[in-house]
Amino acid sequence: MSNLRWLWKQLAGSRLLLLGATLLMTLESLAFLSQVGLQQRMIDDVLLGGQVDRFVPTLLLIGLAYAGYSLLFTFGPHVIHLTVARVRARLARQLMQRLYAIPIGLLRKERTASYVYHFTNDLTTAANTAGGDLPRLFQQLTNVVVLLVVLFLAGPGILAAVAAFSLLYLVLGRKFPQQRKEAAGAVNRSRSALLVHLEEGVSATREVVAFHRQAWEDDEYNRRYGAYYDTVMTEGKLINRQLAVIEPLRWGAVLAVLLYGGHLVLSGSVSIGMFVITYQFTNRFLESFHGLYQYALGLSAKLSSVERLRGYLEGESLASDGEPLSGPIASLRLDGVTFSYASGLEPVLRDVRLELPVGRKLAFVGGSGGGKSTLAQLLVRFHEPGAGQLTVNGRPLSDWAREDWMSRVTIVFQEPYLFPDTIRANLLLGREGVSEETLTSVCQAMQIHDVIAALPDGYDTVIGERGVTLSGGQKQRLALARALLGEPEVLILDEATSALDLETERRIQQQLDRLRAGRTTLIIAHRLSTIRNADAIFVFDRGRLAESGTHEELLARGSVYRELVWKEERQEREDVPPAPTIPAAHA
Repeated sequence: MSNLRWLWKQLAGSRLLLLGATLLMTLESLAFLSQVGLQQRMIDDVLLGGQVDRFVPTLLLIGLAYAGYSLLFTFGPHVIHLTVARVRARLARQLMQRLYAIPIGLLRKERTASYVYHFTNDLTTAANTAGGDLPRLFQQLTNVVVLLVVLFLAGPGILAAVAAFSLLYLVLGRKFPQQRKEAAGAVNRSRSALLVHLEEGVSATREVVAFHRQAWEDDEYNRRYGAYYDTVMTEGKLINRQLAVIEPLRWGAVLAVLLYGGHLVLSGSVSIGMFVITYQFTNRFLESFHGLYQYALGLSAKLSSVERLRGYLEGESLASDGEPLSGPIASLRLDGVTFSYASGLEPVLRDVRLELPVGRKLAFVGGSGGGKSTLAQLLVRFHEPGAGQLTVNGRPLSDWAREDWMSRVTIVFQEPYLFPDTIRANLLLGREGVSEETLTSVCQAMQIHDVIAALPDGYDTVIGERGVTLSGGQKQRLALARALLGEPEVLILDEATSALDLETERRIQQQLDRLRAGRTTLIIAHRLSTIRNADAIFVFDRGRLAESGTHEELLARGSVYRELVWKEERQEREDVPPAPTIPAAHA
């Protein structure tokens, strides 16, 4: 019942439409029953009774009832489709909002295709159940109630026969709803696992081919498809078993009505016209009763999808409340920040305390696993500290509205994501008011304009999924240009130039210094040579802040930083190829 109450809440704003759809479907049933009932007058009064004067009026009434039924039969489903579309749109908005509110830690634990499955299957099932099945369920219920009254008027014996078979129908079928729900849940889970594997298989095509693992991938697909096939067959066998038990009861009730009704006609207790419509009403009653039962049975199966969707939407979310952040960012501080990605794991950051000078060029350096990228992700609130706090303008970062903070901070990753759209769309990301001059100027600064201009359609060239048609360095330069167009107060570069050659990286760093003058830029350095002019360098070692200062200060007194610089210089010397030997000239 809790899932049904949740579905009812999702109908907010569409309940009048749902009521209208239910009313139309009910009127459709009544119109059908009335035109069937009028046939009794046509048979008994006109055809057998010889009352010719009633032929035209009765025919007109039948035609009017049929016209009303046809109109309602057409218009009712249209209103249902409109209701379903509104509920689907509402749920889709909630899904998208939820997707962007999931803590990054939870997001990374789940596979991408399982989120897609919520959109493609669970959402559609929930919308159809709330907006479509409920009106049809009420329609079948109306049919059953009205026809019970009609059959009672036709004869208590007929009603007793139909009721007996209906009760037997319920008794024999009572074990199926729970089994259907469990079977449907198993089908959903196996289908989701199969779709997850398909999505990941397509994404990993290059690696599968490169490592010659096609046979392994094929076996894995066959295994998952086999599991899905088994659950589908199990559900199908359950449905067939249900039909084998229940279907004969429908025809048994019809035969009972034919036998008993025929006896009443022969004994003169019931007219031929009444017998004809009673037979039709019995068929209609059994269809409606069967439909009502099937809708109830199907509802129990569909609620497994509703339960999955509800569990996803009501899961843990990032806190979105907080005070508006007005005015510029004046101070950034970390007070005893400790962070671990999961309970029981070693902390990635340990008691980090530092002041980040605002409006300056800052750098985080250190060995692999030192906590630099983790700290950057804490600054953009992808995670929350396990202990200690980040403060902005003297107050904990959690006190400020997440939306306000995120609108002021931008992070560029080492492997940026590019959409399968035009280069222009990837650069603007929906931003309006960016002039063509500004766009090209920023791209020129990031050393990517000439590359774009050489493409067939320039900035309107469509790139492949994840920017597959571009090199790693080109993707990084596009991502840098995209970030600069947003003009963030705080720009974080997480090894965002690692795919560039040394000379290109130096030119881009010079342009960044020019464009970001007076603004906070935090660089997680790939090459130490590019951040020597940073206003402050923070050196991390095994999750702790080891030392900080300018390049010159750290070289003079910093053991960790000095060792990192010497290591990089030795590596660069080793990478330089020896000068070619020039053969001596022969006289």
